[in-house]
Formats: sequence, structure tokens, C-alpha cells
Amino acid sequence: MPFPKRPVLCGTALLLCACVLILLWWVSRPCPAPLEGVSFSRCIWDREGGLMRMGLAQDGRYRLKTRLQDLPEAAIAAVLHYEDRFFWSHPGVNVFSLVRACASMLTGGRRMGGSTLTMQVVRLRMGLRTGSLADKIRQMLWALRLEWHHDKAEILQAYFCLAPYGGNVEGLEAAARVYFHKKAAQLTATELLSLIPVPQNPVLRTPSPDNELFLQAAARLQRDYARTGKAALPVAVRPSALRVYSLRDLPFRAPHVSSELMRRPGPETDVHTTIDPLLQSLLEEHLRSFTRRSASYGLRNAAALLVHWPDREVRALAGSADFFAQDIQGQIDATSVRRSPGSTLKPFIYALALQQGLIHPRTLLTDLPRNFAGYEPENFDGTFQGPLPADAALRLSRNVPAIALARDLRAPGLYGFLQRAHVRFDFSEEHYGLSLVLGGAEVSARELATLYAMLCDNGIWKPLQLCREEGQAPAGERLLSAEAAFVTRAMLTGEDGGSMLRSRYGALTPLRYKTGTSNGLRDAWTCGFFGPYVLVVWLGNCDNTSNPLLVGARTALPLFREISRSLAAAGPMEDRFAQPAPDCRVEQIQVCAATGDVDLSLCPAPEDQASTWFIPGVSPVKDSGILRRVRINPRTGLRSCPEDPEPGELRVVEFWPSELRQLFLRAGISKPAPPDFGPLCARQKPETQQAPRIILPKEGMIYHVQGTRTDCTIPLLAHADAEAAQLYWFVDSDYAGTSTPGQPLLVQELPGDHIVRVVDDRGRSARRQLSIRRMP
Repeated sequence: MPFPKRPVLCGTALLLCACVLILLWWVSRPCPAPLEGVSFSRCIWDREGGLMRMGLAQDGRYRLKTRLQDLPEAAIAAVLHYEDRFFWSHPGVNVFSLVRACASMLTGGRRMGGSTLTMQVVRLRMGLRTGSLADKIRQMLWALRLEWHHDKAEILQAYFCLAPYGGNVEGLEAAARVYFHKKAAQLTATELLSLIPVPQNPVLRTPSPDNELFLQAAARLQRDYARTGKAALPVAVRPSALRVYSLRDLPFRAPHVSSELMRRPGPETDVHTTIDPLLQSLLEEHLRSFTRRSASYGLRNAAALLVHWPDREVRALAGSADFFAQDIQGQIDATSVRRSPGSTLKPFIYALALQQGLIHPRTLLTDLPRNFAGYEPENFDGTFQGPLPADAALRLSRNVPAIALARDLRAPGLYGFLQRAHVRFDFSEEHYGLSLVLGGAEVSARELATLYAMLCDNGIWKPLQLCREEGQAPAGERLLSAEAAFVTRAMLTGEDGGSMLRSRYGALTPLRYKTGTSNGLRDAWTCGFFGPYVLVVWLGNCDNTSNPLLVGARTALPLFREISRSLAAAGPMEDRFAQPAPDCRVEQIQVCAATGDVDLSLCPAPEDQASTWFIPGVSPVKDSGILRRVRINPRTGLRSCPEDPEPGELRVVEFWPSELRQLFLRAGISKPAPPDFGPLCARQKPETQQAPRIILPKEGMIYHVQGTRTDCTIPLLAHADAEAAQLYWFVDSDYAGTSTPGQPLLVQELPGDHIVRVVDDRGRSARRQLSIRRMP
């Protein structure tokens, strides 16, 4: 019985309609963007646009996000010619390509996939298998769905980002960077055509000068492309002549900077740094050369930081001498590690003292043994130099004058100033005390660089810039007056102009710097500035081992000078600090050279005067008290007084305190005491009120006497003004004895708490508590 035709046709039509409806329902369902959820590599770029490092995406691939407008039209045309010539016209599946692929396979010809670019994007994005017919159908369905929801340009962009190029390299841009160290837009015709066949078989065609399959596929495409008459890509070089790099040749420049920015959270795939490639290479080469020469002395590690202070951009940073050296823990970035800065903070003590009107550069300071509430600092060389101007005390890095100034600073003081400069402290100000002056707190090289850049920028603090951020530069905060910053820079220059740098065109630029050595000889520092740069150099060991050569002036300073000379020779450089800015209210005045007194009538001879910078209305005008006008009887050589019938003549006499006279004497310099008053001036009051200064007993110290001994004595010692000849000592209300200034008086110990009082022969007095405890 014949089968009825009408029901068959109707059933077939219904089935086709159902299939079409199902297909329409399938393709109309939401479809994510082809690059949605795809992670990309983060690239670190230097300020010249050179690649410093290319990292891995989250899935461990080298993959760069590529925009079609960043690719040359010839590259897009070549890919479409090779992969999918009808890309712009098919709906995601090319039926004719599928039929041709099936026919070729059935007739025993070359196996062809018949996949469109859209189908390849689906396979790459979804990780589909395409070995079976069912897998192929699934791939085509997803391709139709992708084309339904997204335009062709978006799909083509996804292909250029996801196409495999051997190993874990994906995308044309990443392949160009890895194999040719170029942008895709900079590829030559031969280089571009050699990469295009790779995605069809990335395992066998991995780019390499030794891979014959890669070279053959590239040559075959060149011949095929040449036959089409495409003039946009003239091929002049054979693929075998290409210079092809491998993954291990990827750049890894400024490794500490690159590693830090790779770890920085955020979605950025392109990070543009402020690193200057030439300056970075110069810095790294100097560190390597220095440590090679010094390795036999145990100096194996160093770090340096170069900052362009006008905009605070970090132009070069080397966190160690060798990033890959395990024996020195080279991967630790020593510029960000907080360590004892030694004396490198002293310029800011003097800057604050200048700002508060405590000193000017020629103010006389004393470098003598002192006791600061039980703290007895010494100088690095173990000596004391006595009286010296403030600028010399800073350049010579004398500890006692700096600590004395820090003690006299008004709030917020050094600790508060550093806090405002965003220096992080682990403890309170009371914990550090005056030891902060000599490096008692830890500071990083980056924090030091911001401080010295602030000094260069007339007292305005700004953070360092490691990345070239778009938009407005961060606002600064004034921490020092422009006048204090300028005078501090002048004090660091020195009378001889300091070390001079010769630039490429012969101009001389002073090199201003401050060295530092940490307690225990673990860190050697030099921080300074010249031209537009601030340079911080550190030598030491990341494991905190000490070395007797880790002295700032001995090892860090020579390296600092080497780097500075190379930077000056690399280009033009000018001295930006020779003269004050127009709005900087400073002037140069003459003062007495020996004492820094502003009253020139105390030193009228020009040879007794010196020039110094002065901040009007701020710098001190009070005399030191060393040079005094007194009336001298020319006949007797003694001082006159109103009771003296002979008025005498007015002379300037030096009144050096007893401790300074003793220091001069040890140096072979005789500083005689001022003349006594005449016999008619016995009741003459002293012209000044400088009381004696008790040295022993020490302030805040408790003396312990062992057992039942009764033969123990306690020394009493004080220094006095030049007018004082005798000192009278009292313990509580009992007279203890007499001594001369600078000479000790031994008294019998008396357990308990006592008040020791000393009175000079001019009636001036001082007191201190004495505590004695008897031990069992």
C-alpha cells in the first residue's frame, strides 16, 4: 500500500519549522561577550615606552589585550586571507567551507577544518573539543549564537587576543612581543606572515629559528600571499633569516620596580612607570661594578634610588646589586626596607633650628662631652672639636651640637616633623628620645629621598611617583619655610663649594650630600642632590650582619660620587641652588668669624669677619657672650670699673668658658682668661649671668656603693664662665670644698638623696640632685 505523500511533506515541514524555531530560540539566548572573564597579562613600561616586564595572566598565559585600531590594516587583511576570507559575510558558519572540507576529506585530500574565525573563537574561549561530529555541531551552534549577539569587530578582536602562538603565548600582540620584541604594529611583512600560520598548529609551529615546520609554513604563506598580488605587504626577507626570540629572552628590566608593580592590586594591564631606561642601566651597572670590586672586603650588596625632584618621579631604582643573587638575598628591595639612617636626618634638625630662629649658619655651637638626662652621645671618631660654626658642625656631622639643637626645638620637633613628612614610626616620641637624631628610629631610602626632595623644593613635601599617573599631580604640603630650606642647602655646600660635578658641556655643579652610619656598622648611607636629581645610596647586608667598612663617608660616599659623575657627564646639568628664589627672603650679611656675632663692632677688622646667610626677622641677633667690651686700665692691664679713678680704654676681650679653654689648651692653642678687675672693683658684679654647668654628678644617675665600704668618694665637677676663678661646693646645706672650673672635687659618699649646689666667685649658682644607694 503506497505511503501517503501529503502527511510526509507536512511532517517534514513541521520538523524543519521546529528545528528553525529551536535554532532561533538557541541563538537568541543571552551570550557573554567573547572576552568576558578573560584575564590579560600586566605589562610594565618605562617612561620611553619600552617594555620592562610582561607578566602572566591569571590562567598562566602571556596574553595582551589588543584593540583592532592598534593593529595595522595589513595584519588584519593577512589573517582574514589565511583563516577566513568570507568573515565579513557569513553568519558565523561558512557552509561552503564545510562542504569543501568534507569533500577534501572524502576524496583523500588534505584534511581541512572548515572552521570560521567565529568558530575558532568559540573553541578557544570555551575550550571545546572538535574531534567528533557532535563537537563540531556544538561549535557551529555557539558560533551562530555569538554572531547573533556581537558584532564582527568584537569577534575579530577576540581572535587577535586568544589565538595560540605556541607554548603559553596567546594573541598576536603577545606573540610579537615575545618572538620579535616589537609591537604588532611594528612587525615587518616577513615577521607578520611568519606568525599568521602558527595558530593552526601552535604545537608544531612554535616560532623558532630552528623549527623547520614554522619556517616552511611561513614560506608557504608568503608564496601564496604573493600570488594574490597584495602590495600592502612587500616581502623582502626569507623566514629563515628572521631573528626570533624565545620566552626566556623576555625583558626583565628594573626587576625590583617591575616585581613591585606586578604585585600591586588593581585591574590595570598597562602600567607606565617613571623609570628612565638609560639612567636605570647606569645605576645598575655602577652597583654591580662597585660590589665586584669590593666583594673581597665583604661589601657585596648595595642599593640606590634616583629621584627627579621637581616632579618627584623615580627615574632609577636598584634594590640590590644583583636581583638573582641568593647569597645576598637580592630579591629584597633595600630601598623600601626601613633601617637605621645614621646621621642622614641631621640636615632637617638644622633646617628646623633655622626656621625657629635658633641659629644661623655661623652661630657658634659647642662639640663637647655632654649629658642629656643620662644620654651621653659621642662622635663617630671618638673626639670632640670644641666650638665650631653651625654649618661646619653639620658638614662634619658632629653629634653633640645636633642633639643639643634637637633638644631645644619647639614642638613639634624632629619627631613631629618627620611624622608630617609621612615617615612611619613604630613607637612614640618618648621611646626614641634624642637618639632619633643619630638614627635611633628606622627609615627607608624612599622616605629619605622624599625628605631630601622636599629640601630641594623649598620645603614642600610631595610623595614619590613611581608610575606616570594621568591627571593632576598630587598637591604638596609645606613643612619648611623656603628660607630655611635654602640656607640648609647652602650649609651643605660648604665654604669650598663641596665636590664639583662637570656636566657634558663643561659646566660645574656642586654636589651637596650628607653621609650616615648606623650603630653597629650595619648600614652606610649617602643622601644628596645635584641639578634636578636626588640620589640615595645604601650599602649593607639584608641579614643585618655588620662590617667595619660600612661607614657612610668611607664606602657609600665614593659610590655616590661615581654615580653622580656619570649622571652629570650624561647630559647638561646646572646648579639650581646657587641663588635664592625671588620669593625667598634671605640676605647675606657679615658676622664675626670666631663667634658668629652679628654685632660687627666686636670684630671691626675685615679679616675677623665672615659672610653668612641670614633670615631677616627670624635668625638670631643675640651675641654669643664670648666677645665682650670691657674697660682695661692700660697701665695695669686690669679691668676698670666706675670706682676706678682711671677710666681705662674700651677693648674687646674673649671670654671663653673653662671647658673650651681646656680643649683649646689640649689642641695647643692658648686662650688666656680675661683680665681680673682692679683692686678697687672687688664688688663689681659680673656682666653676664652664665651660671656654672655641673658635669658631675650626672643628671638622673644613681650611684651605688658596694657593701659596707666607707672609703668611697664621689667626684664633683663643673665648668664655669671665663670670669669665674673659684667654685664653692655644698652638699645639702653643708660646705663640701672648693675647686677651680674644670677640676674635680672628691667628697665622701653619703647614702641617700642630696642636693648638690655649686657657686662661683661671682655669685652665680647651679644645683643637681645626687642619689647614692648602698648595695648589700
